[in-house]
Amino acid sequence: MPAVLLTAPAAEPLGLADAKAYLRLEHDAEDDLVLALIASARDTVERLTRRVLVAQRWRLDAAAPADGVIALKPRPVRDVEEVRVRRPDGGLDAVDPADWRFDWAAERLTLLRPPPVGRIVEIDMACGYGAPEEIPESLRLALRRLVADGFERRSASDGPPADVAGLLAPYRELRL
Repeated sequence: MPAVLLTAPAAEPLGLADAKAYLRLEHDAEDDLVLALIASARDTVERLTRRVLVAQRWRLDAAAPADGVIALKPRPVRDVEEVRVRRPDGGLDAVDPADWRFDWAAERLTLLRPPPVGRIVEIDMACGYGAPEEIPESLRLALRRLVADGFERRSASDGPPADVAGLLAPYRELRL
């Protein structure tokens, strides 16, 4: 089930001023480094939690299952915007919103009238927590600590510091 980014986030989940305040950095000489560390921290948090942080739009292509239930990724999914089914000739048919249900809590889509098994279902969705200030504070703290760790070490590490791993633990998805 490949997912394709349609609209990138408008901003990083942690602003330059916030990161510099956490680092107690009062000059602008290392702003480029701090910005790179913010991007790296975001990538680490998103990879470890398998969640996207800031609001963005994604398209998921999934093979239609027999039961009509499709797990949505990336998470968190805020809204399903449109659902389409690919015809054998490659064209797309929009699925009426009355024919599908989005389960916000389980982050899954249920097709009430599933297409033939294996047919590709294209789902456009809004993902992420929203604006940077809407991201859970524990994730924002993990970002700050990763930026600080990177700033102090200024080299690749073997993984996130133990205190950051603890902050991310509630958001991690188990692989079954």
